[in-house]
Amino acid sequence: MEAKNKAILKKVGIIAALGILVIIFNQLTDNAFGSQRNLIMLLKQASVLMILTSSLMMLLIEKNFDLSGGSGVYLAGTICALMIVKSGISMYIAIPVTLVLGVFMGSINGFFIGYLGLPAFIVTLAAQQIFRGIGYTLTDCATVGPMPSEFTAISETFISSYVSVAIILVILAAFIVSHLKKYRAMGAWYGGRTKLIENIALASAVAAVLSWMFMGYRGCPMAVVIATVVAFAAHLITTKTVYGRHVYLIGGNVEAARLAGINTSKRIFQSYLFEGLMYGIGGIVLTARLGGAASTGGNLLELDAVAAACIGGVSMNGGVGTVLGAACGVIILTAIDNVMSLMNISSYLQMVIKGIILLLAICIDLYTNKAKFRFKLNKKEK
Repeated sequence: MEAKNKAILKKVGIIAALGILVIIFNQLTDNAFGSQRNLIMLLKQASVLMILTSSLMMLLIEKNFDLSGGSGVYLAGTICALMIVKSGISMYIAIPVTLVLGVFMGSINGFFIGYLGLPAFIVTLAAQQIFRGIGYTLTDCATVGPMPSEFTAISETFISSYVSVAIILVILAAFIVSHLKKYRAMGAWYGGRTKLIENIALASAVAAVLSWMFMGYRGCPMAVVIATVVAFAAHLITTKTVYGRHVYLIGGNVEAARLAGINTSKRIFQSYLFEGLMYGIGGIVLTARLGGAASTGGNLLELDAVAAACIGGVSMNGGVGTVLGAACGVIILTAIDNVMSLMNISSYLQMVIKGIILLLAICIDLYTNKAKFRFKLNKKEK
């Protein structure tokens, strides 16, 4: 009973802290941060980061890494832009080719790391240089654009306010029905009635906030829809598939996973394939948002993804993390970016602040894991 009360207090504390953070951000920006328009732009700004974080999260859980994420997104977007703008290829051909190219780039990392056993840090650092260097060579470091309006619609189109709210209500209803069925089938194993009420209340609160936002400014951007679909797919993969369970086992103890019969090389390779697919999707969405492929596209995006994942509770030690936590990390990091921009803080100083945030997130992760380890040791001694 005491443990349940502590868990509830922890959740209430997190929600209260987020509320206080929003109030502070709003005060610092003269109420500009909390406007419906700004919050929707914030979600759109977070979309590409969410796409890459969804796959990078799996690599971190697996105790792997990817320093080439931003460069992969840049090269995929550049190739897509070159095909459409310079070669006159239809976007309906260019988009699938870009996705295949992204998977191919991921397979290169996966082969060297998964099958040859080379360190992920070295392989992806080399890939970072190669991917960005190829992009600069193909474009002479120039921006490729403008993209046709049909292509930019991938990111910039808005689903109307009423349709957006209707979709949210349908998703909320499906969520409630699903959790009621789980509660009836599992009872105490589900977490009891308290857990059911918590989940439904939290989902309803999120749906209410999103509905308020979408009703206040044009509806839901397509970039947010794409990022949500990708995040939901990552959630299903990590929670409902054998591959997802293997990812956590490999991150927990790769040798134990190997002895249990898991083909760890194959699973690591598959994780980098998924990461590569996100290069393609992220590159397409980023190019559509910017209206072209800029030479600075995706710059340091991989570090933002690591910071967002760590802020969201994904452990650098492997074996721990959820898509929901990573999504919260993405929103928090993007909100901090947004506030600094609204306050006209220098872009150079923003880099310093984001670096400090990443360092703090890793320190918290390290401290938490050590605390858990000590708790387990003390329990065994008793």
